[in-house]
Amino acid sequence: MKITALICLLFLPNIVFGNDFTAGRDKNSVQAIQSLEAYAKYKMAQYDEAREIWLLLAEKNNSSALINLANLYEQGQGVERDLQQSIVYLRRAAELGDVRGQFQLAMAYEKGLGVDRDLWQAAFWLEKAALQGDETAQFNLGVMLATNYGEGLMTSSKKQRTEAVKWLTKADENDVEDAAEFLTLLSNMMRF
Repeated sequence: MKITALICLLFLPNIVFGNDFTAGRDKNSVQAIQSLEAYAKYKMAQYDEAREIWLLLAEKNNSSALINLANLYEQGQGVERDLQQSIVYLRRAAELGDVRGQFQLAMAYEKGLGVDRDLWQAAFWLEKAALQGDETAQFNLGVMLATNYGEGLMTSSKKQRTEAVKWLTKADENDVEDAAEFLTLLSNMMRF
């Protein structure tokens, strides 16, 4: 067992239940420490214990805990794999404005994992994440619009291509691989 894991096991259990350290600390600091404890337990494959901590944090609308719970259910770690339950947690995180939750929910809709495949819902959540600066969401949204939701480049409307250029330009500015190439392709198409 690594030294850091030992330190976490020795000192963090006291923090969860409250002691001199947590007295007077703001709730975000306490939740961050609890999240670290849960993460340490997760890394040691103590999924049940990590899940219990994340469930307590999820009750406080801690979006990181919600995403971690979603991942446990998606992967079936310490619980039976349940994609619908994973979506419940992702949706809560996304609705709280967490960019990671928004992106992961968008990908679930795009792939049809735990929900019916719905590219318009995927685009809705991608746009929310893209507006918060998520460069991968910017790229994916740009591609989705440029291809008319997967129907093909030649089927997209001028409005869709214009929006696609906007998002792909942002992705390119954020050094997303392939964004520049896609922009060149789109600009060549838009000339005709």
